[in-house]
Amino acid sequence: MPRVAQSPVPAVYLDDLPPSASTAEIERTLDRRRFTMPFSGATIDGEDFDRLNPADPDERGLLIRGEHPELHEALADPDFDTKAAGFSPRFHLTMHEVIANQLWDDDPPEVWQAAQRLRDQGVDRHDILHALLELMVTHMHPVMVDKKPFDTDAYRRDLNDLGQPETPTNDG
Repeated sequence: MPRVAQSPVPAVYLDDLPPSASTAEIERTLDRRRFTMPFSGATIDGEDFDRLNPADPDERGLLIRGEHPELHEALADPDFDTKAAGFSPRFHLTMHEVIANQLWDDDPPEVWQAAQRLRDQGVDRHDILHALLELMVTHMHPVMVDKKPFDTDAYRRDLNDLGQPETPTNDG
């Protein structure tokens, strides 16, 4: 089990908000960002990283890596065969960082809206992140493989559908 430390002071979660931010805006931002990155420290390969700043994208990347101790060995192995394993641990962590950055910045806002719907249904935080990650990978595939532009509108539509109640179809 990874060692992670819950951040006791929310100041780093709110530093970029204007002084005029309303109490409601502060609460919404804090909820979204604490969901995104609830930890301020981690242990990676036996080394403690305390007091990491989740507002810093580089340090957020370390926190994400700390949440994935099952990938540490593969990341350290220069001969790790991604084809045989069926996945790339680096790509997996990179996609986690993409989702974390989108959530942190609330851009696009549909990412957080989808996360909230899933959270309201009782879905575990990491499973929510994986659902968002899988959707992002689906939309990144044509960009990476076919060199097509990223379809932001389609991504937002699919985010809007994620976690929505299923609508019965009329097969009659």
